[in-house]
Parts: sequence; C-alpha cells; structure tokens
Amino acid sequence: MKKFFSVVLVSAMVVLTAFTGCSENDTSNGSSQTTSKSSDVQSSAVADKADFDSEEVEKNIKITPYVYDDVSTHYFVAVLKNNSNQACTLTIHLELIDKDDDVIDTETETINAFAPGTEVAVKFNHDKDDEEFARYEYTLLPKELTDYQCVTQDLDCKVSTDTDKATISVTNTGNLVAKYVQYTALFFQGDELVYADNDYVVDSDNEIKAGQTEKAESSCNKKFDSVKVYLNGSAY
Repeated sequence: MKKFFSVVLVSAMVVLTAFTGCSENDTSNGSSQTTSKSSDVQSSAVADKADFDSEEVEKNIKITPYVYDDVSTHYFVAVLKNNSNQACTLTIHLELIDKDDDVIDTETETINAFAPGTEVAVKFNHDKDDEEFARYEYTLLPKELTDYQCVTQDLDCKVSTDTDKATISVTNTGNLVAKYVQYTALFFQGDELVYADNDYVVDSDNEIKAGQTEKAESSCNKKFDSVKVYLNGSAY
C-alpha cells in the first residue's frame, strides 16, 4: 500500500508518535546514563509461515517518519514496528515527488528478517543540489520469511552518552549467530531529530556470536539531549 506525505522543508520536520527502543535520556549535563532495550517481542519470533498474509502484515506495521536537513542533504528516517504476529522480509520503497507530481528520486531498503514486536530504523538521503521535491510517498512490501532467521529480538542493547557521542553495547542473548548487525542512532534535541547515524556493531567476522557483546561509538556534532538506537540483523 502506498502512503504519502506533504513536506515543508525547514531545518527539521518531525512526525511525533510514541515508540520504544534502546535509549539514553537526559544528556544535558554531559553525564552518561544507560538504559537496556525493552521489548514486547512475541514468544515466537518466527511465527507459523503456513498462514502468511502480506496484506495483514503490512496493515500492522507502524511507521514513524522523520525529515531533517544538513548543509547539503535532506535526510529521511523511518522507524518501523512490526505489530503483526508474523516475521517477514520487508522492503521499503521511497519516492520523492515534485510540485508537478513527477517522481524525481527513488530509494529502496530491505530488512531481511523483521521479527514480530521489534522495531527497526532505515535512513534515506537526497542531495539538495538535485531537483526540489514537494512531498514523498512510501510503499511497504512484506514478504514471507524464507532465506533468513530473526535475531533482533535476542539482541540486548545498552547506550551511554557523552556530549558528542553515544556508546552502543549489544549482547546476543540468543542461540543463533547474528550477522551484519547494523545500528541506527537517532539523536534528538527535545522532540526534534537533529542527526541520524548508522554503522555496524560486529566482530572481525561481521557477527555477534551467541553470548558475545560488541560495542560501537556513534558521533554527533550537534547538540542533543537524548538518543534512540535501533538494530537490524539476521541469521542464515
């Protein structure tokens, strides 16, 4: 199903809704506080595939979109939560549309293994030197999970902050080897998203093995007072 939004280009536009994740709050004094990820993941991350219904899964994926700018680029961040009882592979297709309703840019991202009850964030960008856009539309395309297994429900995340960075610590509490685990760190000043950073938090084999903890640092050169971190990875 295609969904669309009109966009006013200011320093940042935020669509606000409540969400949970791996978070650190109140960094105004430069101190570091750590909060473990809380998750309402359902007991079976890989639900019975026999009755997979892509339309029903799509209807139960909640999306919270954000837009922010820097000097040369518009950034789009989508936080998605799988409120269905089905694991899936999810593709997000973004279209930027000008005032004449012409598509001027497209971006696509795929989440290989999206467990029920978990959240993930994806980031897109558009060069300001390119043609101006008036609105954007996105399409969510869930498919039955076949080639991958879910692991994010078993990744315990803790975040601590300093004035210019977040330190992310991820422990694999499950039995599967989590591969290519990527974090997306969202830095907020109040309710405004001011920066988003993404990179991998893995060992030299690009994995977080069962029982293993890996750490990464995410830097931010803008003033922020809270951080939310979302993880994306899979097993196969």
